[in-house]
Amino acid sequence: MLVYKFTSLLMADEIHKGQITIQKIPQLSGFRVEPVDQHDAGFLGYTPKGLSIVEPDAEMLVVIMGYWLDDIDLIGFTLTDNCSDTIFDVERSEHMVRTEKRLIFKFSFNEENAIFKTCVKPVSVMTPDGNAITSPYYLIDEPEFHVTTVLPPRTFHFPPPFEIGILIFLLILSGLFSGLSLGLMALSPSELELISKSGTEAERKYAKKIIPIRKSGNFLLCSLLIGNVFVNSSISILFDDLTSGFVALIVSSLGIVTFGEIVPQSVCVKKGLQVGAHTVWITKFFMILTSPISYPISRILDCLLGEEVFSYDRKRLIELIKMSAINVIDLAEELKIAVGAMEISDKTVGDVMTKINDVFMLNETTVLNPKTINEILRMGYTRIPIYSGDRNNVVSLLFVKDLALIDPDDNFTVKTVCDFHKHKLRLVMADMSLRALLEEFKKGEYHLALVQRRTKDPDYLELVGLITLEDIVEEILQAEIVDESDVIVDNVNRTKRLKRKESKYLPALFENDSNSLLISTQMQVVTMQWLKTNHSAFHSDLIAQSVLEKLVRQHVRRTEISTEELDPSDVAYNPATRLYTKKTLSNKFILILEGRVNVTIGESAMTFEAGPWYCFGTEVLDSVLKLIRKHKENQENEKFQDIGFIDTARSLGGRDPSPVKKMRDGSFSGREVSLTRRDLSGTRRDGSLSKLGEFSNRHSLESEARRITFVPDYTAVITDDCTFLEITATSYVLAYKTSLISFEKHY
Repeated sequence: MLVYKFTSLLMADEIHKGQITIQKIPQLSGFRVEPVDQHDAGFLGYTPKGLSIVEPDAEMLVVIMGYWLDDIDLIGFTLTDNCSDTIFDVERSEHMVRTEKRLIFKFSFNEENAIFKTCVKPVSVMTPDGNAITSPYYLIDEPEFHVTTVLPPRTFHFPPPFEIGILIFLLILSGLFSGLSLGLMALSPSELELISKSGTEAERKYAKKIIPIRKSGNFLLCSLLIGNVFVNSSISILFDDLTSGFVALIVSSLGIVTFGEIVPQSVCVKKGLQVGAHTVWITKFFMILTSPISYPISRILDCLLGEEVFSYDRKRLIELIKMSAINVIDLAEELKIAVGAMEISDKTVGDVMTKINDVFMLNETTVLNPKTINEILRMGYTRIPIYSGDRNNVVSLLFVKDLALIDPDDNFTVKTVCDFHKHKLRLVMADMSLRALLEEFKKGEYHLALVQRRTKDPDYLELVGLITLEDIVEEILQAEIVDESDVIVDNVNRTKRLKRKESKYLPALFENDSNSLLISTQMQVVTMQWLKTNHSAFHSDLIAQSVLEKLVRQHVRRTEISTEELDPSDVAYNPATRLYTKKTLSNKFILILEGRVNVTIGESAMTFEAGPWYCFGTEVLDSVLKLIRKHKENQENEKFQDIGFIDTARSLGGRDPSPVKKMRDGSFSGREVSLTRRDLSGTRRDGSLSKLGEFSNRHSLESEARRITFVPDYTAVITDDCTFLEITATSYVLAYKTSLISFEKHY
């Protein structure tokens, strides 16, 4: 603390009665200048030498500390070293505070670029005789007691042009960090993987660049946020250096909000993938730079919050697809199908079935005369439920293809046809999952099921509807599948077709079918005679005469080749002219009736020409005959195994849904069991298979015939207009079964 002492003033001009008068001298130890109001500016600091710097014309509070300050009479400020030139004197009456150790007053330093020096004048001393001794004006020539209005030159952290460039660069970085925090973190690693596999070529390229850093989610987030905070703080400091006070606050805030938040985030919401890919090297640099801080924090977050895992469940995917269908019109139909496929898990059979009252059904006693067959074809259904007694007691299924070779004049009953074919009848519950039923249909054993519902009686199940594979497909496609043979075009609302076209795909059951025009009656008779003579499969004990006529008439094909329009060198590559291909599976027997076929055989590609009455694929017929013999043997074995149970059951009265089982368990009583032919040959009322029908359903001729193929070691190509007979294994089996029905009727 500086202590300034005035030299003791000895009043020697007058000595009165031997007494000497001595004055108390004020001592100054400190000097401070401050604004009148704390919120006002004016005081700028100190010079390196200790001078107080104030703004010109600013009214300031001058605070002086020391001892015996209450004995000061005047305080003034001079611009020279002479206190007689003070520009203003502050009297005792103007002191705001005056104590022995402290003195405060107001003063305005009005001169610009000037140095004000402090002058102090003590109060006058009174002698014992009443005379006043005036004290001199003393200059306090210490820098700490001087005030200057000479403003120091402005200093900057960096040269102003360089600071402006740094600010622009920092604003860009601030926008980049802010935008990437939103753009990159909004995309999960799984979404980036999806884009890398299904996006456009540019999007896949961008996603592959971002995936490595995005997998370190918390590390990336911490690096971006730390970098953003550092950059924003630097911007505020530099703006304060260029400006000051509220100006720096307002300008820096506007710059950060506009260029560091709003603009980049708006861009990165839509272009975040592209921006992130092009600036990935900057992101990696700052991840390395901030790793001493960001990496430990990210590891703590990983431990506390766990790894970032995001996935869509089925319901979210459905809603996402529905929203996308609204915005993407071009994909609306495809997205609707996707929604339908995903929603089938939430639906039951009862939701999509056709109600039983709307199902076309036939009584098993119905006679298959021309009128009935015509009505069946007119309805356009390929599978028809057959009931016995009332509609709730469905016992079998009739396939329209089973009628293809039947002579309507034979007047067979529906029961007769169904007993020979024994098509599997599937019964399902109305609350069964639609997806579970679809999985069953996919196995190919059946594509139609009858729907039951539980009633109050636990032993009774009510038949409520029918469901087909087409119903499930329609539910997936969210649209009705309608062909020209359908009478009903909407199974739910039962909407009928206004004008129905006749289908050209219906089975040809009458004499005037289109294929009968391909060959004459004489050619048909000759063809039948050739078949019966040259292969045992067509003998009269296997295929009835009337059935063979229909088989030949319905399976004649004709291929016409115009040599003017088709280059002969292209004939071999046309699928329509190629009957067989070497080392390619085939399931058909072909007999050439008219025309020519070019045959290439062997490793040496030996070629010869085959004409009328040359046949191919006899291996198929041989395999079918073996299958029929095996099937007969298995049926005989099954009959012998259960013949004792059947005879016993037929001798008893009553009825039970599972008689064979009760007989074996010994739990039946008199008149409790009554077996019908339906019970012995197909399905029970509960949908399960009886013993005799079990083998025929698991290993039916139709299912086995579909597997019959052979591998030709030759290639056969039509080279001229050709008429030929084409019989597959399944069509032959159908003819064989139809013949069995005919044999039973006549014998």
